[in-house]
Amino acid sequence: MSKQNVAILTSFVEFNPGYSLTGIVEDQVRMLASYGHHVHLFVCENFKDKSEGDLFLHDPWTKENLTLHKLVPKSDLTDYRKEEDLSEDHRKVIVQTGEMLKSKLQELDVSIVFTHDWIFTGWNLPYGLGVLHAVQDPNLHPVAWMHWVHSIPSLLLPWWNIRRWGSRHKIIYPNKTDSTRVAEQFRAATSYVIPIPHIKDYRSYFEFGEDTYNFISSFPSVMQADIVKIYGASTDRLNAKRVDKIISIFKEMKRMRLQVCFVIANQWATGRQRKEDLEGYYKRIRLSGLKINEEVIFTSEWQDRFATGIPRRMYRELQLMSNLFIFPTREESFGLVAPEAAMCGVEMVLNRSLPMMLEVQGGCGIYAEFGSYEKKLEVPRTEKEYYQALAHLIIGRMQRSESIASKTFNRKQYNWDNIYNKYYLPAFGESDVW
Repeated sequence: MSKQNVAILTSFVEFNPGYSLTGIVEDQVRMLASYGHHVHLFVCENFKDKSEGDLFLHDPWTKENLTLHKLVPKSDLTDYRKEEDLSEDHRKVIVQTGEMLKSKLQELDVSIVFTHDWIFTGWNLPYGLGVLHAVQDPNLHPVAWMHWVHSIPSLLLPWWNIRRWGSRHKIIYPNKTDSTRVAEQFRAATSYVIPIPHIKDYRSYFEFGEDTYNFISSFPSVMQADIVKIYGASTDRLNAKRVDKIISIFKEMKRMRLQVCFVIANQWATGRQRKEDLEGYYKRIRLSGLKINEEVIFTSEWQDRFATGIPRRMYRELQLMSNLFIFPTREESFGLVAPEAAMCGVEMVLNRSLPMMLEVQGGCGIYAEFGSYEKKLEVPRTEKEYYQALAHLIIGRMQRSESIASKTFNRKQYNWDNIYNKYYLPAFGESDVW
């Protein structure tokens, strides 16, 4: 499908970070721009430049596909209940809005339009009727209209009749559970309501830096996988940090039909010896059946400038998306990476063979034998069976942990890649036949 020009119509006079709707629109813009759509964001003609919340307009991953239009007529807001009560000034706003839309949508070659609460609230009634003014002109080129309704409609207001706008107009509502109620309130069949969840993406919510954005674009499994682990380790310490043991456990998790992503944030991967060390790990990874640069990723191999390590901020941001931390290290006096992971809310799996682990981590987490510098690993049966049983134990604990399960669900469900491909893209395809 070609990347359409998309218009987003708002009545914003600023991007107030305390107003939830501005965050919804920001995420929508970022998502659509990241997928190559050119987004035309319409705001009021008296929009305040450089407000606290408009920094996203200048994001390098957004601004190339975004144009801001200060063209929505200024209007003193009134919470209307009936069209008959519209003031003369607001009747002028209806015509001004409609004429502006007829002109700009044609000029910009827009094929999809989103409005936000324009056909819903009494405050926005002049703008909603402005849309009606525009679409009643037979010369307006075909446009698919998607009208966001952000709250439960319960008043049954007189103008709530989506069929009045026409068959190319649908209501977008953030859950499926209430879609029948929404359809009834807008006097239409449920086919007029398209459920699309809101976006709540780690990249925007935690204000990730550009490096982390680009890393996720290169390796989407760090956002999409069922199991995500980030492990900081110097390249010459990969053996002491027991990366091979983690690979064995992830192999078994993959056999359980789970999507896995193991990111090794390795430092000092320079020089011939370090490169040979990595080649040895690549062979182990291939033999385990895990995919390099999808299921196991070395950050040093992503870009040359990260051969000596990734920035602290990027490491922390990647860690925020993880849900598991396995720490089978052979020797450790404290192990700073463990509390760093724990602070990001993950399932902790620690080495019982190092007694100091119980002290440093307060006895919290799963403790398993991995052996240590002074204690040989002794397991019943074979080591393969041991790691298989350990993988089962870890997954069982993670599934029973409501906090881990909730974190994983929200990371996978509400990131903009999943929302776009699972909800927006089908809606865009369907709009071609409305």
